[in-house]
Amino acid sequence: MYRFFSILLTAVLLLCGISVAAQGQNCSLQLKGKVIDVHTGKPMEDAVIHILEQKEMTVSDEYGKFTVTKLCKGRVSLHISHVGCEPEFYELELNRDTAVTFVMHHTESELDEVIVERHKSQVQATVDIIKLQGRALERLRGLSLGETLRNIPGLYALNTGSTISKPVIHGLQGNRIVIVNSGIRLEAQQWGSEHAPEIDPFLAQKITIIKGANSLRYGCDALGGVIVAEPDPLPDIPVLNATLHYVLQANRAENAFSATVEGKHRRLPAFAWRIQGTYKRGGNARTPRYWLNNTGSEEANASLGLGWNGKRFDVETFYALYHTRIGIMSAAHFGNLTDLQNALKRGNPDDSAVFSYRIGIPYQQITHHLAKVALRATTGRVGEAKCLFGFQHNLRREYDRFRAYNQQKTLERVPGAEFSIQTLTAEVLWEHQRIKNFTGVVGASFMTQTNNQRYSRILPPFWNFNGGLFWIERWQYKKFEAEAGLRFDYRWQQAYLTTTRPTQRFALPTGSLGAEYHFSDKIRWNVNLSTAWRPPGMIELFANGVHHGAAAYELGDSALVPEVAVNLSSMFEALSPWIKVQLSVYQNFIRNFIYLKPSLRNIETIRGVFPVFTYAQCNASLTGADLELQLTPIKPLNITTTASLLRAWNTSANEGLLWMPPQRFEGSVSYTFFKLKQLSNLYLGTSVRYVMRQFLAPENQD
Repeated sequence: MYRFFSILLTAVLLLCGISVAAQGQNCSLQLKGKVIDVHTGKPMEDAVIHILEQKEMTVSDEYGKFTVTKLCKGRVSLHISHVGCEPEFYELELNRDTAVTFVMHHTESELDEVIVERHKSQVQATVDIIKLQGRALERLRGLSLGETLRNIPGLYALNTGSTISKPVIHGLQGNRIVIVNSGIRLEAQQWGSEHAPEIDPFLAQKITIIKGANSLRYGCDALGGVIVAEPDPLPDIPVLNATLHYVLQANRAENAFSATVEGKHRRLPAFAWRIQGTYKRGGNARTPRYWLNNTGSEEANASLGLGWNGKRFDVETFYALYHTRIGIMSAAHFGNLTDLQNALKRGNPDDSAVFSYRIGIPYQQITHHLAKVALRATTGRVGEAKCLFGFQHNLRREYDRFRAYNQQKTLERVPGAEFSIQTLTAEVLWEHQRIKNFTGVVGASFMTQTNNQRYSRILPPFWNFNGGLFWIERWQYKKFEAEAGLRFDYRWQQAYLTTTRPTQRFALPTGSLGAEYHFSDKIRWNVNLSTAWRPPGMIELFANGVHHGAAAYELGDSALVPEVAVNLSSMFEALSPWIKVQLSVYQNFIRNFIYLKPSLRNIETIRGVFPVFTYAQCNASLTGADLELQLTPIKPLNITTTASLLRAWNTSANEGLLWMPPQRFEGSVSYTFFKLKQLSNLYLGTSVRYVMRQFLAPENQD
């Protein structure tokens, strides 16, 4: 163990201290640039910069920055282009290393463009990547993270309540999807089907989805994919911006308010700040025939970001608070077996529910704190080092309808279950720019976590530690790109049971190999082979109690072993001014897949009567395809058709796999009106979604 930590510490010191000396020779000048929006002052990612004299091309990063090396003294001509902007031409006289900020002007036609991208030219081009931002994201404001992403082919939303929605990628959800919020991997109580991610979607200005097994950059567990929610970078020029959102939803009469204020003062040009807050409140939901009692929710969020941008060194601090109270439909909890059986026969709730904002017992209350410090420094002429430190505290309380002390005041004051999870994370990266057609990143990540509980036995207190090292390199030659990467993770975890402290250690490598070929600027094809693994979670190993929000009694299995996935995927994309076609196919083999198996029996406890489920393992095969077809016969009119197909099979039992989404098809039509005086971005649209019955799942299993 001492030797392992020594190696990790040495790697951290090397990564933070890398420096590349300048070469004093002819044609060795360096041009650093930043591309910003002239109207908002915000950085512009994926701007294409052509150096006309050398016929070189580069692309701006997420901060709008780019670097060109090995330039000769004299005049340099640049051609800069970006989607939705008029191309810009610049000429510079270089006599020494130079840093310049370039501005771009948007055209009015940008308002007619839906920005949904599946390709990021900087990293991981050989996997299926979707980037949701701009107007496409604005149209979904007010929805939860799961609902925001559900219209993307291959993504589903697991809804276990009127306000609870979890994202599902290619049939996998929960701990098999890594969610990154403002640069920090989200660590919370994500093991339950009703435990939605503690993220305020109003804060995110860009959401990136990486489909398929991809654990190299973000650590183990990412068997299904990665979701990265990012706010805009802090302002880069003196400015004061304010944004206000108001959303009203008819069902539940939900009102949502969100405001953001950000700025930078000309007298302190290196300092920038942002304050953001959101408040949401909704009442009981309604089906076509009746109201659902006690299904209201209330949510209040806030965040603060501060940044210092120096010439070669940047510092950013960030804090976010997420707090919500969610009502659980009272008709889902029963005091005895007879009431449960009668409810299953009846089909409808027997309470006389009406609309109300009141949230009573049972309900859940969640508070999540996130804080981070990010450091970034340039290292010579070809790279930059990044260090990221994060702290999270997640407190989850669940209040029961039935317990041994059935006094109203006690039920409202004392929760039936309380979970408190604390997580410390650290990450060190070094990214190098193009060196003989190679770009890449090498890094290390560390995490330590404790989880305490009271009032419930379903999840034992535990402590775990995770350390990982990874290296990803990408090679580009003309129209061909190849990418390869390796990662090694070590996981140590210990549970605190009543009489014992079982300890487990897991260590496995993962890898990825991919290639992409550009037939033209509008047609490309890629293929990727990758592996990932996930150790069994504490709830899967030691569960023994009532799962409150799911209204179920769950039993773990301490003999479970890690899941190991091998994923093969491929995507083809073709674009033209009036048609867009994207087709992706995948095959995901998962050995020792962990799932919740119905026991087909009930148990009566002092908290009521519940069906019993046990955690089990099998070998699984997930085969699927995602299709998207967009037609634009005339510029304001957009017609889109999507399909998400999945066949999930339990190869051990030779039957369908439980808890998997069915086939889904969707069609939509939208018309965007031209700018009317001060009114812009006005559109009218409609969509139809068809979800098939899940006929592969075994009959009578739940």
